[in-house]
Amino acid sequence: MTTHNPKVFISYSHDSDAHRARVMLLVERLRNDGIDCEIDRYFEDEPPAQGWDRWMLDEIDRADFVIVVCTEIYHRRFRGHEPRGTGKGVKWEGMVITRTLYDAESHNVKFLPLVFSHEDETHIPIVLRSTTHYNLTTDSGYDSLYRRLSKQP
Repeated sequence: MTTHNPKVFISYSHDSDAHRARVMLLVERLRNDGIDCEIDRYFEDEPPAQGWDRWMLDEIDRADFVIVVCTEIYHRRFRGHEPRGTGKGVKWEGMVITRTLYDAESHNVKFLPLVFSHEDETHIPIVLRSTTHYNLTTDSGYDSLYRRLSKQP
């Protein structure tokens, strides 16, 4: 169990019900392990009062870490390669992440790419490929992520 409860924001695409469920299982596991996770699913019944765009920006700013769940669909949306009106949340978050890294001259300690399959490693956005990514196909992948979030060796 971590001693300082880092704040984590989850950036992901709504690929399918199965993918959304897998992301929620990750969120629940992290929360059970003492990580303060924020995700849009907590606002399904009523959108955040400040609107989605400001909520996403505020959550990225407040987070100690942003977990970027990479899939083919996420990558396309991150790059803005989806039809207008599709995947606006990921498009917005991708722009914010890219701009933040640009302003930091690519110094990244906040944005952590994560995949649920080896195949999705090719869908990590280019601005995040130089950082360590986490593959959750094994328990050791989760353990590595948890240690990074909780600042444990």
